[in-house]
This record gives sequence, structure tokens and C-alpha cells, in this order.
Amino acid sequence: MSNVVVHQAESGKAAVPNPFFAKVEEALEAVRRRAYELFRKRGGEPGRELDDWLEAERDLFLIPEAEIAENEKSFSVTIAAPGFEAADIQVIALPRELLVEAKKETTDANGCESKCLYRRFEFTSPIECGNVTARLDKEKLVIDAPKKMIYTIPVRSAAA
Repeated sequence: MSNVVVHQAESGKAAVPNPFFAKVEEALEAVRRRAYELFRKRGGEPGRELDDWLEAERDLFLIPEAEIAENEKSFSVTIAAPGFEAADIQVIALPRELLVEAKKETTDANGCESKCLYRRFEFTSPIECGNVTARLDKEKLVIDAPKKMIYTIPVRSAAA
């Protein structure tokens, strides 16, 4: 079992490496271009844009199986990550979401092959970004994200 780097951010900017967001934007642009190619290839008829987008994602990226479990105290996300090592993976913890990036380049007799994984998970409750942990266990990435406890203080009104 190997620990994976988790970058914590209480806002969309703090503590998050800027190159990560640039990579995400590059990835989205690649999907846009591929989806447009698919749209044009099928004659440009409207109505199947989502199908084009999803097919473009499948063409360009590894979209592994993922499972999200929730209890009263935390979220647990498990993602299949075959062929990746802990050093290949970055996790970004934002107040209501997790971003996962993994990239591995291998060189063999046929040349260089690149494998990329991008996943985004949005939660219904805020998480404690500073306490998110991630580990690679038997080709599965396991991320534990404790929920941010929100305390309410009852306010008593003055008796009249």
C-alpha cells in the first residue's frame, strides 16, 4: 500500500498547483475537439451532442470504474487504477469536490505510450480538505474525505 499525494485547498486557488488546472483545461480542449470531429463525422445533426462528448472522453482517457460510499462522517472514493503507481497520481481536495489526475508514460519497442486518468467527484456536503488522505492499494486508489462538521448553535429568543 502506497500513499498518494493530496493537495488540499480551502478555496479554488489556495495550495493547488497551477499546472494541474492548465492540464485539466488542455484535457477539456482535447475532448471538445474530438467531440466536434465526431459531430461533423455523423453529419452535424443536432441531438446527440452528449453522446459525442462521452465518446470523445472514452477515446482520449481511461475512465475507470469508481465507487463512492458515504456515511455520516465521511466520503470514501475507490477508483480502479491499473498500471499506475502512487507517484503517477495526484489528488486535489476542494471544499465540495475531489479532482484526480494520473499520468504514466512508458517506452517499449513500439515507441512511447501515454496513459491518462482524470476524474472529478462532487459531493453533497463540504469536506475537510486538510484531512483528505489517499492511498494506492492493489491497483485501486482509495480516497478518504472526512465531512466538514457544521455545528449549529440554537438561539433563544428573549421571553416577552
